[in-house]
Amino acid sequence: MEEKEVRRSFVTLIKNLEKTIADISEYSADLYKKEKYEEARLARGKIREIKKVKDEIEKQQERWEQIWSPGSSDATLQPVRKGKKKKALPRGLQTPEKEFKLPILQAVEELGGSAAVNEVLKKEFEKMKSRLNNYDLQPIPSHPDRFRWENTSMWCRQRLVDEGLLASQSSRGIWAITEKGRTLLEKERMKKNAPTLFDPEGD
Repeated sequence: MEEKEVRRSFVTLIKNLEKTIADISEYSADLYKKEKYEEARLARGKIREIKKVKDEIEKQQERWEQIWSPGSSDATLQPVRKGKKKKALPRGLQTPEKEFKLPILQAVEELGGSAAVNEVLKKEFEKMKSRLNNYDLQPIPSHPDRFRWENTSMWCRQRLVDEGLLASQSSRGIWAITEKGRTLLEKERMKKNAPTLFDPEGD
């Protein structure tokens, strides 16, 4: 097989793997919408494994390119310039991080005040699924086993820790609400249940 044919084979294989990852990601997102969380988790596990295979093949592809680079030898191989990084999603397309604040706190409180991150995300998703859009349910290009909304939740969780609403010293992988967080939720409940003082008749 000639050098160019091998190069084409690498490209074809990598494209097929990328398509497989995209297909499983879409399937996983659909399972999430249907609240089939365990099946979605297994599907995303497959994505992680396929991505490892893809990464290894890309390393071999780079090695192949180095071998055929002008002036290269087994002793001195030149690095290959990598392709351009994928552009980040434009601002405004995803659901804003602030929208995740109360659902995360509510989820943790309903789970007893502390829970494993996966349990919190599952409960949070139940609360937010009507607000999440197609962009939120897309996988992150650099981490195809993670949805964008999950990544936003992680950033929001850090903000909640900084604000003292979630505990910073909880066990690894555990999210825990603080008294300050509970107080905020109680205020929100009171605000929601407060009777309106507006009288349309003007009496």
